[in-house]
Amino acid sequence: MNSITIAPRLWFEETLLGATLNFQSSDKAEEGVLFRVGLSFQSLMDCDKNLSQKACLWTIKDGSLSVYGDFEELTLTFCSVNGTLIQMGLSLFGEELNAFRYAVNSLAARKKIALN
Repeated sequence: MNSITIAPRLWFEETLLGATLNFQSSDKAEEGVLFRVGLSFQSLMDCDKNLSQKACLWTIKDGSLSVYGDFEELTLTFCSVNGTLIQMGLSLFGEELNAFRYAVNSLAARKKIALN
């Protein structure tokens, strides 16, 4: 499957059911936490729809990822869903913001292509 890099520590991996959004919380893998959030095609389409609004506020059902902001800056908040609460945020703007929007739109559109 394909991989789409958004930022040095943020990338999507395409899956059969949608995509996995990965975020490494530190430049040093042994010191940080790797968040892996599975996004179904439906979640990708919902997120894409919210990203097209003036103000975006979207959270995946299990609470492991929240996306909020506007056309100039988005904040992604990753949160553990089991065990000890671990929460990390990442702000995207400029090229990284555009790459995130493009990736979500592109991955969401793949369901439409698969159905035809």
